[in-house]
Amino acid sequence: MFSSTALVALAAVVATASAQAGTLLKVTVGKGGNIYIPNDIKAEIGTNIEFSFFPQNHTVTESSFKDPCHPLENGFFSTFVPTSFAPSSTNASTFTITVKDKKPIWLYCGQGKHCQTGMVAAINAPASGNTFEAFSLLAKNATASTSPPVAAAVGGILKIAAAPSGSASGSAATGFTTKTVQTTVTAVITTVITTGASTYTSTYPSTYATVQIETVPLAANTGGSTSTPSSSSSAGAAAATLAAHGGMAGAILFAGLAML
Repeated sequence: MFSSTALVALAAVVATASAQAGTLLKVTVGKGGNIYIPNDIKAEIGTNIEFSFFPQNHTVTESSFKDPCHPLENGFFSTFVPTSFAPSSTNASTFTITVKDKKPIWLYCGQGKHCQTGMVAAINAPASGNTFEAFSLLAKNATASTSPPVAAAVGGILKIAAAPSGSASGSAATGFTTKTVQTTVTAVITTVITTGASTYTSTYPSTYATVQIETVPLAANTGGSTSTPSSSSSAGAAAATLAAHGGMAGAILFAGLAML
């Protein structure tokens, strides 16, 4: 049971907001400290909630009421979003989720001790019992925070802003764009099969798949050129699956030879 004194103390850092279905509700992440603003949210089904990231490096991670500061299985996760500048109306790193039902949604920042120091939020928390204030108090006493073991955002749309850079006139560039980097996994297969007194050697190129690697930010539009990071390391990881495909190709070739 939570004491009235503790709940009153927590109420001082509660910022509420409500939204109607089909609307966009904006939440700041890390603005003015380790806090979400608002952090006690009421939203109808269909509401899009956009989390906008401030410095330094925060997450939006879904949790549960009973186990705050730890990820909910199959819950949403923004990944860690480092930034060195405050977002603007035209240039911001954001993570957007859609409210699909009226069940309470609990979330936290997985950076360091941010969760334990109050960087938590709730969507459609009840007015009594498992309230946002009660969740905050549980988070304060939670064990060390953990995050999902994934490198990509899940359960929402992550958009990464380009870092502002000075233009020729010295003004800051604004706006950003993203590009999906893809790679085609190819290999040259050499198959040697001996059957009876004959040896058959077959060498041929094969394309297995086009693999989406990541969505990366491009430089803000300043009139100059843009560049994208190399996807060679990701392609190498994807190519690790080629052995299995090569084995299948050999099996097909062997079956064909058996018919000669």
